[in-house]
Amino acid sequence: MSQLYTIFNQTKGFITRFMGIIQPIIDSAQDEHSKLYYHHILEEEEQRLGRLNELIPYLGSLTEDKKAEQLSDRELSRLLSDINLERFGLHNFREHLELSLYEFQDEETRQLLNRMREATQNDYLRVKEIMATLSERFSDVYHANLTDHDEGHEIHQVDHLKVSASKESAPAAEPQMFPSSAEPAGKKGLTVGSLKHR
Repeated sequence: MSQLYTIFNQTKGFITRFMGIIQPIIDSAQDEHSKLYYHHILEEEEQRLGRLNELIPYLGSLTEDKKAEQLSDRELSRLLSDINLERFGLHNFREHLELSLYEFQDEETRQLLNRMREATQNDYLRVKEIMATLSERFSDVYHANLTDHDEGHEIHQVDHLKVSASKESAPAAEPQMFPSSAEPAGKKGLTVGSLKHR
């Protein structure tokens, strides 16, 4: 629980910084597409920030006096569901960071986005490991869907893109919007719409 607390607390800080970076794009957007595109990303991260603002203090309280061991099966199942949802949220946030690399060309911002992206990827993989361990340990209470959202997706591919300001590069700057926000047909998964607030 202490590891999850640290990871999600770091993510909360990253989201806040990221929102500050993309808000000026929305404010100064010259076309409706750009405005809606980044506004949609901003709304998703705002919703996630709201969830983290509830989950982080709860995780913090569970690290005291081994309170996690005193949870009922129902409370434990809900906690594991919330953690699994934020595991998916980490993957989604990493993709938002990658998408933003198409927008920014100044080296300072790109380095910041890349650092956050790499740290988020490491956090995603760590949470995935933790979830696998917890699901095995509490298999009679909770069965997590640990679908690997990274299948066919290389985290370093954006590093090698030469993003140009010329109009010729515009099509490359508009990848399919939010491919991670929907599961393949016939596959159940967690989405923002399936949220249940505490």
